[in-house]
Amino acid sequence: MTLPNQEVMNLLRERFVLAHRNIERELHVGISHGYACDQTAVGTTNGAGGRNVQLLVLAPDETVLHALPGFWHAEDLLPELRLALDLHRLHGEDRISQPQRQALFVQMHRAHMARYGEAAARRGAWQGFDQNHESMRAASEVRDTVDSRVGGEVKLKPIPQLVHERLLARPFLHLREFGMEAFVDYGRPFYDNNWGDKGREFLRAERANEKRAREQERERALAAKAAAKAKKAPRTGAGKATS
Repeated sequence: MTLPNQEVMNLLRERFVLAHRNIERELHVGISHGYACDQTAVGTTNGAGGRNVQLLVLAPDETVLHALPGFWHAEDLLPELRLALDLHRLHGEDRISQPQRQALFVQMHRAHMARYGEAAARRGAWQGFDQNHESMRAASEVRDTVDSRVGGEVKLKPIPQLVHERLLARPFLHLREFGMEAFVDYGRPFYDNNWGDKGREFLRAERANEKRAREQERERALAAKAAAKAKKAPRTGAGKATS
């Protein structure tokens, strides 16, 4: 999730119960290669490699309190983890109604973004290959990744903003209902700077990506067919009045 940072490690050790799971078999995982232990780790931008790794903060009942895809700088990860702790307290508050709880969920995310969003966004610029891939997708389909379109040019939202907007659409969902595939669907379904170096190939991930690509192609074909059928369908109207 980030490069080693003592403050992050202390917070995780003191306030969280840590666990991990291999996501290589999951459909949302990106194609990648394994890295050797002696390879040099480098920082990148917030949210980069979102398909390869995700940090989830769960309540004991597996309600998703927070989700962060990809790499995050330590100075941005810390406030996100503290937000998760605040959301955990809210989730466990049984003296308020569900509508009130969801309204507070929205308020807390927006207040968080107002306080930390600008700095996180500066470190959340898109990787070039992700930006190109996402811009091409946005040219042919509706994407929530788009901030604006000016003269045919697509401007993408900073990834931290996109992440929080997608979280706002998933208030206190159980893990099985969260929809990780859609949550991490931005940029290329591949993130790997290890090509050419020695590393283990994740063949299951490659097959999962191929399966996902086939499914998405079928969905696009069905949508195009439905749109063409709707376009050809005769329009119905009130008709002419007769006396």
